[in-house]
Amino acid sequence: MRLKASFLLAMGCSISAAGWANVPEECIQAPERQSYCPHTLYRVARVEIPSLAITKGNMVCLCLTDLTDLPANRQQDAFTAIAREYALPPLALFRLLEISPPEWVQNELPVQP
Repeated sequence: MRLKASFLLAMGCSISAAGWANVPEECIQAPERQSYCPHTLYRVARVEIPSLAITKGNMVCLCLTDLTDLPANRQQDAFTAIAREYALPPLALFRLLEISPPEWVQNELPVQP
């Protein structure tokens, strides 16, 4: 039993080390943030983020403090500023968060012919 536990621990450490190789160094956060983000989320990117060299399917770090802890009247300005900082459309931020975009984002989408 002890040998089995040691083997599982060793496998877990090696898998973790391989997973850490893809963890981004920078989080998507508000441009004015100068301190460590207190509430981060790492997830698989559903969109490409060229400014951070993150391709779709790789890991992305999101500062949830700057993206979700917002009063409704500041959401549009905050998301627009963050999207501009990373050269993304605001819709991409909602796709990264895996939440439905509000009406103001849908109104900014180009009309499909």
